[in-house]
Amino acid sequence: ICVKHQSTPLLCFSVTAFATTKMKTIILATILGAQSWKSKDRTETVAKNLTNCIELGTTCSENYTHTSDRNRMVKSAAECCDATCALWTCGKGWKGSVSYHDNIGKSNEKCCDKTCSLVSCPSGQGTIPSLANEPGLEASYCCADLCSQHACYGSWTTDPSKAKVVNNTNEACCQPSCQSVTCDSSAGLVLDVSKADTAGTTSNFCCLKTCKYMSLNSECRAGYGIKAAVAANLSMTLPTGVSSSNKTCCSPKCSSITCPTGQIAVRAFANDFADVVECCQSTCSKFTCPHGWTAVVANADNAQGASPAEACCERTCVLFNCRSESNSGWFNSTDQNKLTTTLQSYETCCDSSCVNYTCPARHVLRPDPETRPRTSASTACCEPALCPELRDNRTSMADDVNCNMKNQSECGKAFWTFVSETGVKTFVPCTFQATPLNLCRLDDTNITTNCSRL
Repeated sequence: ICVKHQSTPLLCFSVTAFATTKMKTIILATILGAQSWKSKDRTETVAKNLTNCIELGTTCSENYTHTSDRNRMVKSAAECCDATCALWTCGKGWKGSVSYHDNIGKSNEKCCDKTCSLVSCPSGQGTIPSLANEPGLEASYCCADLCSQHACYGSWTTDPSKAKVVNNTNEACCQPSCQSVTCDSSAGLVLDVSKADTAGTTSNFCCLKTCKYMSLNSECRAGYGIKAAVAANLSMTLPTGVSSSNKTCCSPKCSSITCPTGQIAVRAFANDFADVVECCQSTCSKFTCPHGWTAVVANADNAQGASPAEACCERTCVLFNCRSESNSGWFNSTDQNKLTTTLQSYETCCDSSCVNYTCPARHVLRPDPETRPRTSASTACCEPALCPELRDNRTSMADDVNCNMKNQSECGKAFWTFVSETGVKTFVPCTFQATPLNLCRLDDTNITTNCSRL
């Protein structure tokens, strides 16, 4: 008889042919019982190899941490570490946080925050777009009014296509109404009040034409036009195509007036409406230009007009203010050739000041550069870089005082001035030499000259 049980080798026994069935059964049971006892012994041996995570002293790899039940029996150190949330990918509507990375978990609930996209907003509100992917649980934080709740008025009117947009501003929720359109009154257009609250962005749709519009775009007969008073009455809305013989709009202009003896028609007023005072005036040949102006020879036969200086004369550089702009970089000139020039500009009327002048290395602009005319020499605009320190933070010592007399706190506030026979001033700051002399002395490495206001 041969028997094999689980992983044991094949066992074979010889049994005589005369053995009864009962004897064969006894032999087989004996063999199987022995194999079962052997298997039981091996299981008990394995159980003795189990231990807990505390005894193992396990060190978990990155993004894993010690199991919460470190007393449980395990077969290997790998069973002592659990995956942390750092390995979890948050699902739609959830957002991870580094503050959860050390948590043990494999779910949105343990590893992620709910975002505002999962919050149900009340009627009339929607999720704030900028918060849709941010953590949030309350509608009061995540939701805001829809455009359907916003009242559009004035230069705005409701835009149905934006009803479900989350916003509360006119720009986001509304569309421009005809009140937002500037009907150009100078062109003779006025708002059509019947369309004030209607969506519209063009003057062709939103504006009405007035008599003033007709004066600019229609033809009165030669020498006629529409008076200012009529054109100014913007309530007089008229259809297009008004006849040139329309007596309601058209009045005579100066071009239709014959001037009295001794006067001439003012050419500049030819298209203005008739008035003897306005249409006929003395000529520029009889006008004396005021100071700062020069006569325009070509205008001698022109009418003086309401502003004779403007009509008959030109401004010269005498009237140009080179200092009109702070730090403009220009200086009022005394050059007569420039002062009589009529081409008014900084370049033609002014001398450059020291403003915006680029000084050479180790030099800075002198005080009040806007009051200093620029010359070809840099010294006109610039002084040594040490000068502001001497001028603003130090005091020149008297003739009978020297740096040696200053203590350490006074040393950095003084300088020595030497005046040569030719009147040239030389400045030397005091400096404190801590070692080896512990003495205030002249800083002969910073000798300078040519400082303003010293």
